[in-house]
Amino acid sequence: MKRTLFFIALVVTVQFSFSQELANYADPSPEELEMKVCSFDKDAGSVMLLNEAFSDYDDEHHLITRHHIRIKILKEKDLNQANVSIPYYRKDDFEIIDDIAGLTINSNGSGDPSRENIDPKTIFKQNTNEQLGEVRFAFPAVKKGSIIEYRYRSTMKHYGGLEDWEFQQEIPVVLSKYKLVITPNTEFTYRITKRDDLQITVKPNSSDGSIYFEMKNIPGLNEEPYMDARNDYVQKVIFQLSGYNSDGTGFGRTKYMNSWDAVTNELINDENFGKQLGKNLSGTDDFIKQTKLLSSDEAKMKAVYDYVARNMNWNGFHSKYSMDGVKQAWSKRTGNKADINLILVNLLKDAELTAYPMLVSERYHGKVNTDYPFIDQFSSIFACVVINGKKYYLDATDKFTPARLTPYEILNTSALLVNRKAGGLINISNDSLQYQEDINVSMEVNEDGTLKGTVTVEGADYARSEKLEDSKEDLGILKKSYADNQPLAVNIGNFEIRNQDKDSLALLENFSFTGTLNSSGGYTFVPLNLFSGFQNNPFVADERFSNVNFGYKKTITVVSNIKLPKNYTVDDVPKRIKVVTPEQDIIFLREIVYNKESSSVDCTLKFEFKKSLYLVDDYPLLKEIYKKIFEYLKEPLLLKKQ
Repeated sequence: MKRTLFFIALVVTVQFSFSQELANYADPSPEELEMKVCSFDKDAGSVMLLNEAFSDYDDEHHLITRHHIRIKILKEKDLNQANVSIPYYRKDDFEIIDDIAGLTINSNGSGDPSRENIDPKTIFKQNTNEQLGEVRFAFPAVKKGSIIEYRYRSTMKHYGGLEDWEFQQEIPVVLSKYKLVITPNTEFTYRITKRDDLQITVKPNSSDGSIYFEMKNIPGLNEEPYMDARNDYVQKVIFQLSGYNSDGTGFGRTKYMNSWDAVTNELINDENFGKQLGKNLSGTDDFIKQTKLLSSDEAKMKAVYDYVARNMNWNGFHSKYSMDGVKQAWSKRTGNKADINLILVNLLKDAELTAYPMLVSERYHGKVNTDYPFIDQFSSIFACVVINGKKYYLDATDKFTPARLTPYEILNTSALLVNRKAGGLINISNDSLQYQEDINVSMEVNEDGTLKGTVTVEGADYARSEKLEDSKEDLGILKKSYADNQPLAVNIGNFEIRNQDKDSLALLENFSFTGTLNSSGGYTFVPLNLFSGFQNNPFVADERFSNVNFGYKKTITVVSNIKLPKNYTVDDVPKRIKVVTPEQDIIFLREIVYNKESSSVDCTLKFEFKKSLYLVDDYPLLKEIYKKIFEYLKEPLLLKKQ
């Protein structure tokens, strides 16, 4: 789907008084009261009739934003919209949420609608983590047809907390509008990302130093299977502080630069980024001496990577800066991603390897628009090591991805290598390593229609790291994944996993299973896609909003041997099938051989995905090829008793 980008700078040097400038509260129109369906998103269970906010500042230059939201409940499945959570930055009291009011409006069919206010006693705060909190409350008397409406005020210590304005929500939005007034002597840049078929109104006002944005009739955007990042597709306006004039003569600091080289220079000179390189980390001298004796640079890289991953604990925060410094993080053995990966770069350099820090935008965070040198497009720091011209990308907070494997979270993304000579923008892809899984199933059908068997799964590369992460806390999670979503109910037993600590070897999983086959009309049905992982088609929606990003190439082979009772015969052997896309980037193969003498059936299923990224325009073809594959996967082996 095409999107439009605008890029403009706002410069304001005059202070203005705060004005509420929001719509009338609790005054829905007759059309809103009687609405049964959203005209531009007919399957929606609820619709945001109004989402508006107005941001200004007070005498102390606090950022003050008043919000006003009105939602119509169209279907009972969306009654949970009445449970509201407002996140805020609680650390050091950076943000305060107050002045909360709301009510439920229900139409009586005639006369004035009924109104019931939320009880202030039901409003409460809770801590999400050491930086974030949330305000929660629920609306009374909510039912299908209700309108819920609420207001609140956010007060932040300064404009550094200015957030993007998202016109698009998970539910459709009839009207979204935002007005922003900038503090004196401050420059902000903004850019708008939107679909070409959606209109936007932008009204700068030089007389009062404000800018107004408005969009109407925006369809909802939910998570889609293999969506690279919802953030990439949300219709929104993005703000970034570009500079400020502290003494009236010029900008004292610039976050927005006119080139990526300027960004690199800014980061190298930043106390919390470039100045953290070259630090001596206590207690590492003996480790570095031993590492330098290793026979290859690859072995040195692996040793340093494993050492940092083993000795540092990630606090869960993605960051581009080491706010307290790498020395303190090392002494505490805990830190954010910037702390840990800057420590990694330091030790890689100490081991005499060519290593650089790099800014990345992880998959959850969204793509980088390389035309705009915005630092805030990135989410974290990773390390890059160059050995014999080959780049390795490392994240020491990821304890399951080996050093030789590019972390899944940055596949198919752009990154900024931060170095004056060797730095610049790079595209991160992986054409050699893939998700490799070989599944061997040995099963026996009993005369009473029960089924028993054993399974061996060998997972290499991304299959290995993905399975390790799934089982990091409890093997039961991995075991349950094999029992769920099978074409028949199975019980898993004797589950074991091997080679967890040998990242050069495939991960081995072994287990047994039992189940009962379905029967009808004298036939017994044996599913041929047990444990393949292809049970539910993810691409059934008629339309799609986002690209399909598998992240990596994938090859899965399932070989099943089915031993039959002597008094059963195969009624009809499913034919050999090969499904291939025009570009041969997706191949599905099914081969079935029936051996009457041994009363057994051998079935091979092979799935090859030679391409990891499909644009949204490719979705119709992808949907069609998946439909064919799953139709063949549903064909069972038909057994008939003699």
